Amino acid sequence: MSLLRILFGRLSFSALTDSIFSLFALFDYAPAGLTTQSPGFTHLATVYYERRSLERLEAMFRFYQVCEPHDIPQGAGRTIQMNRYTLPGFNTVPAAEGVIGAPVPQATTTVSATVEQYSDFMSASALLTETDINPTNDRMADDLSYRATGTVDTIIRTEIDSNTSAKVATIGAYLSAADFKANVALLLGINVRPRFDNYFFSVIHPYVVYDLISDNTAGGFIDALKYMAGRQVLQGEVGEIGMCRLLTSTNVGTSGSVPNVLYSTYIMGSGGIGIVNLTGRGPDQVVDPRKQRFTLAMVKGGPSPADPVGEIASYVSYRFVFAAKTLDTTNLRFKIVTADASLV
Repeated sequence: MSLLRILFGRLSFSALTDSIFSLFALFDYAPAGLTTQSPGFTHLATVYYERRSLERLEAMFRFYQVCEPHDIPQGAGRTIQMNRYTLPGFNTVPAAEGVIGAPVPQATTTVSATVEQYSDFMSASALLTETDINPTNDRMADDLSYRATGTVDTIIRTEIDSNTSAKVATIGAYLSAADFKANVALLLGINVRPRFDNYFFSVIHPYVVYDLISDNTAGGFIDALKYMAGRQVLQGEVGEIGMCRLLTSTNVGTSGSVPNVLYSTYIMGSGGIGIVNLTGRGPDQVVDPRKQRFTLAMVKGGPSPADPVGEIASYVSYRFVFAAKTLDTTNLRFKIVTADASLV
């Protein structure tokens, strides 16, 4: 038989609880003498600093992969000259018997592009490197990699946007399947060929994709999940519509101001925009900055004539040489559809 039954077996419930509290009082249970709130305890650690930084809202970059690559060998100057032969017309006149006609003339046009260099760097003091709770060099490398990749993507987009005659409005209030079908037809009508696997590429803002998904007309949006097992799916591809494979990015051109912002959707055919790299010095094709890193130079600092006491511990830098160029200004091989977004 337990001690409680011996002591309290014949007591009522209320009497039993009073007796239990009286029993505890016999042992004199006092509050703890020291707590984290005790005055004078200034040495206690109050904050734990997480060494891994939180994720940032980083854009995805698509424009490099929708362009045509060209190279200039090192030691061959900065400017590349490309040429295009003019197509001959059709001859529907019968040839005269026994008469030698005139030879068919040929002509060419030229397109030139001059590469430029782009560079940036970061540096960290020796004391920061020695005391920072985060890996200083890794943090600088992440930032510069993102900066370099965004620079490449934006330079290409700016070149595309400079062709204002390629800009068209939507057929309806918002972007729809009809816009893709119409603009693809306009490109096909001037003999612009698809870029890959008989498809045009499109770089599009996620806000505008929402309106395409909401468009329930026949021949509308097809999610990439429905066909990815049967063919190669490009990185960042979310679906297709009207012979266009859609690549999403927030780094697209915009016009207007809130709440009337128009987002540019790019429909790219073959031979529209060229990328010219100086061989061995061109930029990396980074699409997802969380999974890929731009090629950077990392230099360890230390005592030197410029820094006698070694105050600078390290340098991180990038440098690349390239240009973006519209390859055919007479017949633009792309369309830029400016569209409102119903979501915002």
